[in-house]
Amino acid sequence: MRLTLGEGNTPLVASARIAPALAFKLEYTNPTGSYKDRFIQRELSAYAAAPPFVLATSSGNTGASLAAYAARAGFRCLICAHPEAPAGKVTQMRAHGATVVRIPGFSVDAAVTAAVFADLDRWRQAQGVPLVVSAFRYCPVGMAGVETIADELAINAPRHVFVPAGGGGLYVAMVRGFTRLGLDVKVHAVQPSGCATVVEAWRKRQAHAELMASTTQISGLSVPSDVDATLALEHLYANGGLGIAVSDEAVWAAQRRLLREEGIFTEPAGAAALAGWLQATEAGLVPRDESAVCLVTGHGAKDNASLEAAAAQVDSPLVAARDLSEFLNRQAHAQ
Repeated sequence: MRLTLGEGNTPLVASARIAPALAFKLEYTNPTGSYKDRFIQRELSAYAAAPPFVLATSSGNTGASLAAYAARAGFRCLICAHPEAPAGKVTQMRAHGATVVRIPGFSVDAAVTAAVFADLDRWRQAQGVPLVVSAFRYCPVGMAGVETIADELAINAPRHVFVPAGGGGLYVAMVRGFTRLGLDVKVHAVQPSGCATVVEAWRKRQAHAELMASTTQISGLSVPSDVDATLALEHLYANGGLGIAVSDEAVWAAQRRLLREEGIFTEPAGAAALAGWLQATEAGLVPRDESAVCLVTGHGAKDNASLEAAAAQVDSPLVAARDLSEFLNRQAHAQ
């Protein structure tokens, strides 16, 4: 079936204040607010007919996208969500009619996560329904749709692309996209240091991703199990990009800079790429004057708690006044 909500062809905007050679690919302008629409559109369009329901896992954006497209296609979905998935994303899933299940420890503890995937796989086989996971391991056809980001960057291909990495599928898609196009673009994987499954293994030159208990609060990038992590590691070695581990504090700082300096309203996971670029350029690993693109993967309206935290750390006032005249007079006297 052919299914679309108008995904893709997202804007590429040059940095206004952070760096002249830097640009941002605004994937948050996709219909449900994240790049996952590219995946879901391609995945569901490959089905010969609408299934009675689908199973899925999500830290938030995959579930929100799936719920929207499933509503349009006319079938139900059951989504096993990260226990700390932002309320806005869960509300988005439920508003479209999805059933959402939260399992303690899922996407935090590797053993719990593996057990949930095993249960879902058994249900998938018993019921004969799809299991939708934004990973090449589970849904290679759908994930090929994510490669279209590389196609859209191909006209003026940058020297570097910085990619947030959770499960690793987005990173794999970017490397495969540029490789298919024959473009020599260094693709850098950026992960929170509290869940650096790919980066830690890359740093140690290991052959397999390093599984760990997740301590990051960047929920969209909290994937402690090896979904596509080892595959991402293989592509990182082949591409010659950097593995960059950033602190949660660095991600939140990058989110604030995007808000205040670039006018870009992103969730924390969408700011991770900038945090990686800042760290790489400050360390001299990537020259600041070489063209670079940061993927901004999800909209800030999906994660109001983090936005409120960011707003609390800036000097933009919320003023109480009896009327506008009083406020304007006060401002005039303050000059």
